[in-house]
Amino acid sequence: MTDEAVEHAHDAEEHKKSYDAIMGAATEIGVPFSMALAMFFTGLVTRSGVLMAILMGVIVYVLAHIVVKLFFSHPH
Repeated sequence: MTDEAVEHAHDAEEHKKSYDAIMGAATEIGVPFSMALAMFFTGLVTRSGVLMAILMGVIVYVLAHIVVKLFFSHPH
């Protein structure tokens, strides 16, 4: 292989590492947080009370985090 081919292969590996890191953070933190935030505001809008809205948000965050971890725990 030429130097250019080796460099392209190395660049591809680096891009894959970056992509996996970004997608990992987005799915493990971003998805559960946005679902919890939506549930929190839904609780506020439905007049469930602030404490109940916070509780619903925390419960949804924990459950969504568990589901995401289980779903994405398989190797590529």
